[in-house]
Amino acid sequence: MKFLEYLESRIYDIIYYILFLFLIIFILAAAGTKGFYIFLFSAISAGAFLLFLFFSFRKAEKESEKIRTLADSIEEAYYISEVLPKPRRLQDQAMYYALQKACLAMNNRLSAQEQDHQEYQEYIETFAHEIKIPISALSLTFDNENNFALKKETDRISQLVEQMLYYARSENPEKDSFIRETFLDEIVHNVILKYRRYLMEHNVKLDIDINNVIIYTDIKWLTFILSQIIQNSIKYFDKSEKILSVQTLVRPSSVTLIMEDNGCGIPAADLPRIFEKGFTGSDRSRANATGMGLYLARKLALRLGLDLTAESAEGEYTRILLHFPKGTVHRFE
Repeated sequence: MKFLEYLESRIYDIIYYILFLFLIIFILAAAGTKGFYIFLFSAISAGAFLLFLFFSFRKAEKESEKIRTLADSIEEAYYISEVLPKPRRLQDQAMYYALQKACLAMNNRLSAQEQDHQEYQEYIETFAHEIKIPISALSLTFDNENNFALKKETDRISQLVEQMLYYARSENPEKDSFIRETFLDEIVHNVILKYRRYLMEHNVKLDIDINNVIIYTDIKWLTFILSQIIQNSIKYFDKSEKILSVQTLVRPSSVTLIMEDNGCGIPAADLPRIFEKGFTGSDRSRANATGMGLYLARKLALRLGLDLTAESAEGEYTRILLHFPKGTVHRFE
């Protein structure tokens, strides 16, 4: 607050002081006091009053800065009324009371919304678990009947349900995660086996060269992340000779899993946005794209303390890199 603005806020005090000073000058003049002494008294009195206002301003400025610093240090700003010092002035106390009422109403509303969100999330997770049972039964039936067209559709439904389940879980990873020591090549091979039928159907050649490295992560979550990457690769193959390469790059501070395909690639303008929620790219002919696979993959990777990045050249390749910190157990954010 500037000093002039502060003076404006104290305008009534200044007016009262000026009127009181005029009254004293009038009394002194009526009593026959010399003009020099009246002027001297007026100057000293006005100077003292200005000094009082200035020091009051400095004190108010320091208190205001403390309150701003306190407000900036609180993540949940709706709790600010609980930590603010109670003011002494009657008008400030009324404003403090109004702020407390507003914060209380906001806290009650947030608590109700969090409860509703928690119940909805639990319902989604329960539904996803329950619906996977009949989907698996249908998939097994179509597999036994060699009806691969319908099996592919049920697998597609299963993948969408799995996306929905992990999307619901991604808000509270600590409830459904278990960090353990495991081998990276084992997880990669299991994911490749999971999608072997689709890879064979598209005549995809595999080039796998993975070091036998140990990582610390949640196996289910990492399997889901790699599944989304492979699904994306299969979806965007456009060449007669399709190649999917999976390699590891070991550095002193990290291990990087590199998954590269020679598909259609990603336009340079789209590359910075591929991990955004719902982003399907500038090619509107791909109606089956949801924009959720890579978004969820990166979100879960960050929750596991990993980093997921992408490199691509349009018409040539797409390279997804998953970085594991070396020698540490990954921490949740």
